Amino acid sequence: VGAKYAIAVNSCTAAMFLSLKALGIKEGDEVIVPAFTFPSTVSVVIHCGAVPVFADIRADDFTMDQKSFERVITKKTKAVIPVHYGGNRANIKTKLPIIEDSAHLIPKGGDNKKSFARCYSFYATKNMTTGEGGMITTSSKKTAEWLRKARLHGLSRDAWKRYQVKSKWVYEVEFPGWKFNTTDVASALGRVQLGRLPGFEKRRREVVSLYNKLLGLKNKGTHLYPILVEKREQFFEYMKNNGIGCSFHFLALHKEPAFKKYARGKLPITERVAQRVVTLPLDAVITDNEVKRVARLLGEFKQKEGK
Repeated sequence: VGAKYAIAVNSCTAAMFLSLKALGIKEGDEVIVPAFTFPSTVSVVIHCGAVPVFADIRADDFTMDQKSFERVITKKTKAVIPVHYGGNRANIKTKLPIIEDSAHLIPKGGDNKKSFARCYSFYATKNMTTGEGGMITTSSKKTAEWLRKARLHGLSRDAWKRYQVKSKWVYEVEFPGWKFNTTDVASALGRVQLGRLPGFEKRRREVVSLYNKLLGLKNKGTHLYPILVEKREQFFEYMKNNGIGCSFHFLALHKEPAFKKYARGKLPITERVAQRVVTLPLDAVITDNEVKRVARLLGEFKQKEGK
């Protein structure tokens, strides 16, 4: 991804949490997040003792809206976590530290210097997987060194360094850390997956292009293929009855019991999209005929329901 340093961890959630801690986010600080994301993007802010501040999203690609972001900045704002929804890059312009939630996007190359850190996910449903896993990338050597220690109890040296030939077996506990390191088994899976990622991405782009052609849309991201459906519950049932598994990503988090106390107003696009969004089947092994069948059933449902 063009990063100078990469620190493997056991999830994207751990990656975001450690990035916030490395940035020094603490009680009383505010961190701006989109309300349209997975709960972990918000939870990690709260677990740092900080306050999540919700921003609205763009209507075209469901990433954080620049104007909404700017409206909620205060003197307490210390960072922003833009989410690359569905594989669409969130382009937020700011002088504030940026921690990218890149769970849906693994870009080849790119400029990592614009952000404090980028956080990736290798969960089973992602474009490449280690079963469970994540990664933090940064351009800062000092940050990378702290993250490597923080992910494993704050130890000065991990087991690999301690048990190499001619190495000292002792270590120091430099600070209270966490147990967020990945495993050797997961890493072995990831090395194979990483080699296959270009092929996975090529096929995903082909699937997105075919969906776009059949549905008359202009989606770009390769992780999710979202559409908006007015009668969503009926649509889920219709597709399930025809053997098609669809999903939705995501909830309007500022309305959820866990986070509604942090809401500071209405977020109209988030609320509209969250009530209607459906994600169609998209992966690297789906066939053209399967895509065509999904599109045909979607057309039949809209014709039947008039929506």
